[in-house]
Amino acid sequence: MSNMAIASAKLGHTVLICCLFPPDESWKKQLLSKELEEHCNVIVLNESIRFRFLRSPILNNKKFIQLISSFKPDIIHSHLYLSELLVYSHVFKGCRYFSHGHDNIVQLNPIHISSLFNKSKITNWWEKRWLLAQYAKAKPSFIAISKDVEVFFNKVLPRNKFVIHYLPNAINVERFAHNRTYENLVKPFKLISIANLVPKKNHTYLIDVAAVLASRRISIRVEVLGDGPLMDDLKLKVKRHGLEDIFFFLGSVGDVSERLKSANLYVHPAWYEPFGLVLLEAMASGLPVVCLDGYGNRELMFDGKNGYILPVDTTAELFADKIEYFINNTNFLKEQGLWAAQFAKRYDIHLYAQKLCDIYQKSIES
Repeated sequence: MSNMAIASAKLGHTVLICCLFPPDESWKKQLLSKELEEHCNVIVLNESIRFRFLRSPILNNKKFIQLISSFKPDIIHSHLYLSELLVYSHVFKGCRYFSHGHDNIVQLNPIHISSLFNKSKITNWWEKRWLLAQYAKAKPSFIAISKDVEVFFNKVLPRNKFVIHYLPNAINVERFAHNRTYENLVKPFKLISIANLVPKKNHTYLIDVAAVLASRRISIRVEVLGDGPLMDDLKLKVKRHGLEDIFFFLGSVGDVSERLKSANLYVHPAWYEPFGLVLLEAMASGLPVVCLDGYGNRELMFDGKNGYILPVDTTAELFADKIEYFINNTNFLKEQGLWAAQFAKRYDIHLYAQKLCDIYQKSIES
């Protein structure tokens, strides 16, 4: 989001970023950069919407209403579900609304009879009912970051009511670009993976893969960047496998681009991925990728050109085979890495910002 805001500001637009809550330390490193503060205003609202089943929601949105009334934006663009609720809690006349689909929002899923005995799904249905009524007032357009998200929007939103734009996500290619040397690799061969430590990212599978490689006496080092609720359980599994000397959880770090530059191959075991921004970051630095098919990352992977994408039921042994092939074939590693770096340039944030601003402009003119 911050990269998009900076790129839009550089195109001559005035950009205001509103955060619902104060960012935690890991987000501060990513969000509150010096460059962002130079080009955009960033304001923390600390407001939210609280739902009550079968009753109107409690709206804690006074600061948001005052801010928008003062700023008078042409475009209001919401990111992520909680901000969606706040943004649409009060519909401003004269504004064009956009909702950004970063993933498949579970709250928008249709309700089934079986859901009647599931409290969270009933709550989601009630929130969706309210949100669709607000959408009808605001008439937003939707931005889908991948074909998978586009299909989801077409499935869950009322047919022919809203415009859905397919606009693949983007990165600051320049930040990750690296004049990589592929020859004369120093052992251990370094694998890197970046993701929150949550079930769908499937790090337990990656530990199994590392165990297979270790059993083959292949010299590797695995670095996982990210934090989350599964940290302790994953570390315990690493210990049980006796992998403490080769498998490392580094938490949330601010030097992601430097970590990528020091790696040899990017691995991504997630069984669901709405797009795969980290895959592009790795590719931009010249790393091929070995990953599982997470649906949204399909459009980024071309087998035998920038790595391998494998079915989610792939065994740890077969995943390890793909990694081992890169380790043993330096020319193949170089060929795939160079192709990946060129491919990533298609997803540069500056190209993305121009496309998004063109969409904004057309919506204003229509």
